Order: sequence, then structure tokens, then C-alpha cells
Amino acid sequence: MKKSLFLMAATALACLAGCSSKHANVGLLYCSAEANSIYQVNVVKEELEKKGLTAKLISFSDSNDISSVLSGNIKYFDSIYIPTDNTCAANTEIINNIARSNKKPVYAGEEGICKGCGAITLSINYYNIGFKTGEMAVDVLLGHSDIKTLPIAYDQNPVKKYNKTICDELGITVPSDYVDVNSESVSSTPAPIAFQNTSNQQFKIGISQLVQHPALDAATNGFMDAVKQGLGESNVTLDVRNASNDIATCSVIANNFVSHNYDLIMANATPALQAAANATSQNKIPVLGTSVTEYGVALNIPNFSGVVGTNVSGTSDLAPLTEQANMLAEVFKNFMTK
Repeated sequence: MKKSLFLMAATALACLAGCSSKHANVGLLYCSAEANSIYQVNVVKEELEKKGLTAKLISFSDSNDISSVLSGNIKYFDSIYIPTDNTCAANTEIINNIARSNKKPVYAGEEGICKGCGAITLSINYYNIGFKTGEMAVDVLLGHSDIKTLPIAYDQNPVKKYNKTICDELGITVPSDYVDVNSESVSSTPAPIAFQNTSNQQFKIGISQLVQHPALDAATNGFMDAVKQGLGESNVTLDVRNASNDIATCSVIANNFVSHNYDLIMANATPALQAAANATSQNKIPVLGTSVTEYGVALNIPNFSGVVGTNVSGTSDLAPLTEQANMLAEVFKNFMTK
């Protein structure tokens, strides 16, 4: 994702904060161990400061210090912005308790965070991006796509969502086309995948998931459904491993998949992708990521164009930030001027 899209997010935040001096201070909460989060908050901070606003990075090293860091900083801010940060997503109960007790709205980068502690979000469908990743896996394994030229894919149909309980508490009114993030909704059904394993070739796929979380679980389920459909359930062995939010364990899992010569690795979340890419740098086992925000940042590729160009491709969990900018301005305009 190019920097200009992140600038749109920063512009949206600047607009929101600038509506009233009451809401001129924005805290950018993120985990310092997550490369994608660091990139996003640095760009947002830079743009906010260009607007003459007060912005501060609120970083924590891991889940053990998120409570003390946020509690010690939240009094200085009128609102909190959280990017697509895996550690924040795994600790929304802590964030929610602190933000709500201080009556501070949280602008969430994805649905899982919004459910736990946010006011609004522009949400992608994690099942759908997982399914798309599975479709890519089928294409690669059956020889219909070259992973070296396969571009990163995005969810094309994000949905505006809000947390009714939190919005009601803060007096935030959302337009009628917003969906309650906690309501039961019918997920869109992905179209049938194009190619089928008509020769009944056998495949072994390793799945490395960073942590158990509803969004990541949905992506893994979508991936498995797609590969079973395309390859045939009896023709594919799926080895699903969970790293329990430990980066070192991601490396252990990836190396295990390589040592058993799996045909493909699916890496769910950025640390899992980084570990899989490192583990396969010599033997070139195909690696497909999902729930990864920015592949250029994750893989340290300057001026990333959308194609990794190696044995790595996948799907992103970043919602279109141009639409997110419009959403934030739409919802919070009245709230900010209260």
C-alpha cells in the first residue's frame, strides 16, 4: 500500500482533531514490535503535526505493559487511534476498560478492535481475504499462477461498522448505512474458485497463525475452505499451527514446515509471514500471507509496487483509507464540535 493512502488517513484525523480545540490531541497507540504499526503511526503523526496539531506515539513493547502505558498517557489525549495492530487486537478488553472509563473514543483500524474497544471502523471481511488467499494457493499449486508475479490482493467490499454501546455512551450518532459491529450479519459468499484439481494430485500445506483471534480465525477458515474446494478435501493435508502470539514460535513453526518439505505455507499475520519468508529464502517453497497490512514494510521492500517478486504473495487486511477518511469525517463532525 502506497504512502499516499496512509496520508489520507492522517488527513482524516487532522480534520477530526481540527474541528475543535477540545479534540486537538490524538494519541496513536501501537506495539513497537510490529513493523506495520510503526510505519502507519509514524506517517499519521507526521501529517498531524503538519496541521499544527498535537500528536504523540503511545508505544508499548508487548501485552504486559499495554495497561500501564495507556493508563499513564490517555489523560493527555482527547481521542485514540489504533492501526491494524495484532497486539492491540489481542488486548481490546484492557484498552476498552481504560478508554471508556476516561470517556475517550477509539478509532479502530479493523473490526476486531472495534468490537472490543472502538467506536467505528471500516471493516474488511477476514473470511473473504482468507478465502482469496486459498484461491491464490490453488492457482499457484496447480500451475495457473506464478507466485513471483502474483500481486497482493485486497478486500474490495469493506463495510462501515460501529460499536453501538460505545457510540451511545459517547453520544455519537452514525448514519443509517452503518452496521452494528456486534450484530449477527450474513457474510458474503465468495464466488466459486476458477480452477479444480482434476488430476487428484496430493498436497501438504502448512498454516501458521500468530494468535487465536476471531479475525485471524476467520481468515484461516476461509483459506481452508477455498483449498478444500479447489484441491479436493481428500487431496490436501492441512497442518494448522498457532504461535500463541510469540514471534520466536512463528520461526519454529515455519522451519518445521520447511523441514517436512510442505508444498506451500500460509502465514496468517505479519510475524508469521516474516518467519515463513525467512525460512523459505533458500528452497523457495511458496508462501502466501493473509491478515498482513503492508507487505513492503513487513518484508523491508523499498518503494513497494504491489508485487513482492519472490516466493511470497498474499492478501492484505487494510481497508481502503480513502473511504475510511470520508467515514471518520462524516461520523465525528458533529461529535467533535460538541
